[in-house]
Amino acid sequence: MPSSPSPLTTPRSDGCTLAGALSVAAAVADGLTVIHGPAGCAHHHVSLLLTTLLDRPESRMPCLLSDDLGEEEVIFGGEAALARALDEAVARSPGSIAVLSTCVAEAIGDDCRAVASRVPGTIPVVVIPVGGFFGGGFLEGERAALHAYGRLASRLFDPGRGDDEPVVVLVGEKNLEFEADAHADELGRLLGHLDQAVGLRFVREAPTAALGRLPGADLLVLREPALGPVADRLPVLPGTPRIDAFPVGLSATVGFLSAVGAALGLDADAACEAELDHQETVLARFAGLAGSRVRLPAGNRWLAELAEALGLVVDPAGVPLPVPDPAPVGTAGIARLLSRWRRAL
Repeated sequence: MPSSPSPLTTPRSDGCTLAGALSVAAAVADGLTVIHGPAGCAHHHVSLLLTTLLDRPESRMPCLLSDDLGEEEVIFGGEAALARALDEAVARSPGSIAVLSTCVAEAIGDDCRAVASRVPGTIPVVVIPVGGFFGGGFLEGERAALHAYGRLASRLFDPGRGDDEPVVVLVGEKNLEFEADAHADELGRLLGHLDQAVGLRFVREAPTAALGRLPGADLLVLREPALGPVADRLPVLPGTPRIDAFPVGLSATVGFLSAVGAALGLDADAACEAELDHQETVLARFAGLAGSRVRLPAGNRWLAELAEALGLVVDPAGVPLPVPDPAPVGTAGIARLLSRWRRAL
C-alpha cells in the first residue's frame, strides 16, 4: 500500500531516481542515454519526457536506448545486454553516452561500470547508478547525474585553453520546467548589462565538449539554494564565487546584478540603474491594475513587493491570483506573471 494515499500529501521529491537522472542526461545536446533495465521502465520515463515536450515544438528530442532486460537477464545477469546496447550506442557516434541503471539492474547486481569501461575511449561514458526506487527520489537522481557530469567535466577540462572572458555557469536548471529556456534567456539579458554572457548551462542543451569549461568557471549561478551540496562537489577552483539562486522579484533581480558585479570585480552601478529603468517601463504597462483587490499567498516578500509597486490592494476577500511554482525569474518573469494577472482580473 502506498505510504501517501493521497497525491496531495506526496512530497514533490518523491518518485524514481531514474526520472531525475534522465532529466539531466537527456539534456546534453549531443548525448545518448542507455537505460539498463526492462523496456517498460524506459517507456514510462520516455513518456514523461515526451509529455513535457508536447507544448514545446522547438524542443530537441533526446536520443535514448533501452537494453530491454527480460526474464533470462534477471536470472542470469544483464551485463551482456548492456554491452550490446553500448555497441549500438557507439555506432551512432554520440558526443557522450550516459548509462542509467534501474531497480532491476541493481537487484541482480550488474556491474555497469565494468561493462562501460570497455567502450572505446574516443566516446566518454558517464555511469549514473541511480538504481530506480532503490536510490531514493527524483531529486536524488537529478543530483547524482549532476555529480557524474561534474566528474566528466574534470576529465574534459583543458587547462591550457583559457577563456578571454569570465565564464559564468548556470548549475542545475530544472530541465522539465516549461520556462527553463526563458529563465536562461533572462539571465543572459541581465548579464548583458555587465557585458557578460552565460558561458555554460550545466547541463542543459550543452554539447559534451562544452562541459569541459566547468572547471574554469569564474562564477556559478545555482538554480536554487538546495543545490549547494552539488556545487560543493563540482570540479572548480577553491573559492570560486557562487550565487545561490536565480533571482525572483524586482529587488532581487537588481541585487543579482550587484552580486555578479562583486563576484567578477565589475562596477555594476550602471547595470543596476539600467535594470531599474527597465522595471519601471514594464510596470507602467500594467498601471491599469492599480487599486485591484487581490488575494495572494501570505508571507512571500517578492509578491508583497510586487503588489506594492503596482498599487494592488491585498485583501483576503480579493480575486485570487495565480502564482506559479517555481516562481518567475527576473524582470521578464514578472512581466509574464503580470500578463496572467491582468487576464485574471
